[in-house]
Amino acid sequence: MSAWGVLGRTALIQQCDPRFLAALTRWNNGPLPDQTRTLGPDWVRWIMKNCRLGEGDMYGLPPDLTPEQQALFWKLGEVRDDGRMRFSTLILSLGKGGGKTPAGGWLGALSLRGPRVVCHGCEQCRGGWLPNGRPHGVRRTSPDVINMASSYDQADMILDEARVTFDLGPLAEFARTQKGLVELKGERGKMRRIPATPKKADGSKATDLLVDEVHEFDTELRERAYNVASGGTAKREDGLVALLSTAGSNLNTLWGRVVARAKRGECGDDELVVIMEAEPGLDPTRDDDVIEGIRQANPLAARGVADVRKLLKKFREMPLPQAIRYYWNRWVASDESWLPTGAWDACKVKEGEAWTFDPSLPTWIGADMALKRDSAAVITVQRRPDGRLQASAKIWFPDGGLIDQDECDDYLYALNALYDPEWIAADEAWWPTLSKLEAGTMDDPDPARRRPPLPIFRMPQQGRNMIIAYSMTYRVIVDAVLVHDGAPDFSDQIASAVPQSSDGGWRLRKGKAHRRIDSAPALAGAIFATSLAPRERPKPAPRSRVY
Repeated sequence: MSAWGVLGRTALIQQCDPRFLAALTRWNNGPLPDQTRTLGPDWVRWIMKNCRLGEGDMYGLPPDLTPEQQALFWKLGEVRDDGRMRFSTLILSLGKGGGKTPAGGWLGALSLRGPRVVCHGCEQCRGGWLPNGRPHGVRRTSPDVINMASSYDQADMILDEARVTFDLGPLAEFARTQKGLVELKGERGKMRRIPATPKKADGSKATDLLVDEVHEFDTELRERAYNVASGGTAKREDGLVALLSTAGSNLNTLWGRVVARAKRGECGDDELVVIMEAEPGLDPTRDDDVIEGIRQANPLAARGVADVRKLLKKFREMPLPQAIRYYWNRWVASDESWLPTGAWDACKVKEGEAWTFDPSLPTWIGADMALKRDSAAVITVQRRPDGRLQASAKIWFPDGGLIDQDECDDYLYALNALYDPEWIAADEAWWPTLSKLEAGTMDDPDPARRRPPLPIFRMPQQGRNMIIAYSMTYRVIVDAVLVHDGAPDFSDQIASAVPQSSDGGWRLRKGKAHRRIDSAPALAGAIFATSLAPRERPKPAPRSRVY
């Protein structure tokens, strides 16, 4: 049963969070329209009846739109006196976890099968207006909804929300769904996802363009793709471009210029701007201030729908500039630092402190390989008796442009023989011999070439485990749980890595200087491996007794 039901204008004004209502009606947006000038109530009613929630604890259930979510659709559905939709652009910027992706999925489903536009005139209405004075909402003709993001995976997030609606809800009989596509049955109409490349965007005539995490459109190529795709919506009546994103770190980008123009009040009458961000002056070292900032930037957290304690935990697991950007939705000067100043140096082994790798200690290894140009790194991690983790690096640099793969493999075999590690976390990219290391070569006719199988745990760089691994690594460094020997090449690679965020979390990448960082993913792999259950080792064969 719905906690709120479909609210009217007066109820929305009374029940909405005042900060959200102020953001929704500021600049050129204007007040919430009267019900005779919006399709909002029809949209909310349709979404709550037909849509279904995507991944999460409420998977497959109908959404119960909060007053803030209802107010957003009420305003976005505003209709001009001539029956045309007022807004051709939505600029929505909320803190992470604020419901941008589900809202995009509902909007896409609505455009595909719901009362998205005003009727041109029929037996029920007069020129689009019903006898009660309200606009008559009807379905589009041949809807073409495009989800665009910096990658297929990111673009899939909004589409996946819509796919659940057409898989599990009452609309399942009207559409076919597959990876990357929802297509209506027996009539023209589809919702699809594309990456931000001009080639994929060229020739599109989208009725609705939903662009997720626009702050990642930081290259000329991605911006050109957006311009091509958004230009296609102008060819369709009542076309809509929805820009959804948290804050960024570079105002000289597509998203930076859009937000800067919006905050100057320079957006047009057909652009709906909703930006929620934490107020200046909050202290990110104080939990109470962090929670307050999260609530200010996230209407679901302010409403109590999102678990603010979980968001606080996520805030603490991120590099501070990224945490402020993602969870407070505030623009930061740069994302180029992933560790607080001095955090890595504080982990260096102290003068006079023991620095010994002992074969009797629990050991884990992380490896990041390369074939040419880049470096390769193997990080050995052990848990000390005091509970801290000590890490040492072996790094290979290209000789004549190439990495000696055999030398890297032999080093791993030597470590395996010396320390008997629990796991070796390995990125499978650029590692042609990885399968052989996993299988071993005990059946080789030449005894000198026989090697036992290594305890490999595969960790692809783009996998979910790497997101968790980087957060774990951040914490062990910041909390000084890690100890290292201060080797210059190891330290340089850790310092050269910069964070890159997506809706699913953050990873490390090369910075603008393109310095090598292979020790960073290798270290993260080893740290992640410490959380895995110990592997099963073969039991020694029982010895025969002689009587």
